[in-house]
Amino acid sequence: MESPKLEYIQSKDNRTIKRAMSLKQRKQRQKLGEYLVEGLRLVCDIAKNGVLRVLLVKESKCDAADIQALIELAVTKGISTYIVQDPLFAKLEDTQHSQGIIGIAQKPMHMLSHMEFADGLYIAIDGVQDPGNLGTIIRTAVAAGVRAVFLLKGTVDVYNEKCVRSTMSALHHIPIFEDVGISEFYDVVKENDITTYVTTLDNAMPYDEVQYSYKSMIIVGNEGNGVSSDILQLADQGITIPMYGNIESLNVSVAAALCMYKVREQLPLDCNAIYKSKCNI
Repeated sequence: MESPKLEYIQSKDNRTIKRAMSLKQRKQRQKLGEYLVEGLRLVCDIAKNGVLRVLLVKESKCDAADIQALIELAVTKGISTYIVQDPLFAKLEDTQHSQGIIGIAQKPMHMLSHMEFADGLYIAIDGVQDPGNLGTIIRTAVAAGVRAVFLLKGTVDVYNEKCVRSTMSALHHIPIFEDVGISEFYDVVKENDITTYVTTLDNAMPYDEVQYSYKSMIIVGNEGNGVSSDILQLADQGITIPMYGNIESLNVSVAAALCMYKVREQLPLDCNAIYKSKCNI
């Protein structure tokens, strides 16, 4: 049975539906500080993190036991929860085989001025355009214990729906700094004595022959063009991954994963501490 506390939405003019539809645009995500999350597992994770603002449930799916459990969790946490008519819900869906669950989540807010740059691993992403690649890099960064991610200007929006799905809720487990300009990036690196290692084929050492600094940053670039020339000039050391077969390069998310774990192999145990800061997460 449908909970009497839940509002039923059947009009495209409903204010919550309009709000959700607007979040398909990057400029609206930036303006409202929110983004869309689709799928039962992802929405559950976000709800448990305390950053889910709205839960939308497809009418034909609302009686399933796992979805009823999510609805109960949302109501308990005071999350605005709605049952949405199927044709209307379909306009919001971004996946082919939808589970009938969409959430509106609050974007995590991080300020560089509040960041404490302890020893450890950081990663910067320069111009990656595929949201699936970006999401995979961020998910791997969390697994590798990276302390923060820097998205340089020109990189795809991390709150793109495909990217959000690829991260598997990792967006709320690591500080991510968006639209970082080259001047700001340079200041961060130099003022905090971070050694930068850029993936490149020119003047580079094999990535497994480098002695990495206790405070290291890996920089990866665009799928087709690599890291921009401006960033290359700033980097301390070029690194390359050997190709043992007849192929020119690796997918950027695979290359990033190999490099992150190679650095982590060298870091001392005290660099394994979970990231803590004064950031407003």
